[in-house]
Amino acid sequence: MPSRARPALRLVSAAAASVLLVALAACAPEEPAPTEPVAEPTTAPTPTPEPSEPSAEPSPEPELVFTQPADCTAILPDTRVGTLEAQGLTLLGGPGSLYGDEYFGDQTPEQLIGGMSCVWGQEGVDLSTILFSVAPLNDVSRESTINDLVAQGYVPFEREDSSLAFGVLGEEGVGPAIYNLITDDAWFSVLNSLGGQTGFDESVLFTEEMRGVAYGAIE
Repeated sequence: MPSRARPALRLVSAAAASVLLVALAACAPEEPAPTEPVAEPTTAPTPTPEPSEPSAEPSPEPELVFTQPADCTAILPDTRVGTLEAQGLTLLGGPGSLYGDEYFGDQTPEQLIGGMSCVWGQEGVDLSTILFSVAPLNDVSRESTINDLVAQGYVPFEREDSSLAFGVLGEEGVGPAIYNLITDDAWFSVLNSLGGQTGFDESVLFTEEMRGVAYGAIE
């Protein structure tokens, strides 16, 4: 009888050991899974801004100064002279012209105050002539010129550049188109025998071209 008890104890002991191993295995902490190394954040260097050059102040435009043309050959830009010649017009009157100042029976108002008058046209064809005039002005002559134009019935209107303009439309084939431009120190005028709107528009254009030449803005 005693010999049967030992195997049972061995069985019990073995079973208990198995249970103990299982329990220990269940209680053992799990090893953490290996993690990939985390790269340290890198900070990109902030670029140093290059100093910007100070913006240059715009240089003031040079003040244009009126210069009396030397003669009638220099009263208009070369391109306009070529256009007039292509139209069969000749420089008939005024300094540097075919007949000089002898073309005029009486002096023009511009000539009387130290200016010049120039006539382009076809000889013997009255309706082809264009009278260009320019004269320097001072405070006194400017005021008297304006008063004279107003007395003749011209209505002045002030332009954006503070100059004054006086004009007459005229009638094509009947009365000339006339345009006068008064700046601070000069008087420009055109009398176009063509008359009407076309003649007036030409007169305005011619006056601006004379002005550009006299102030050095147009060659």
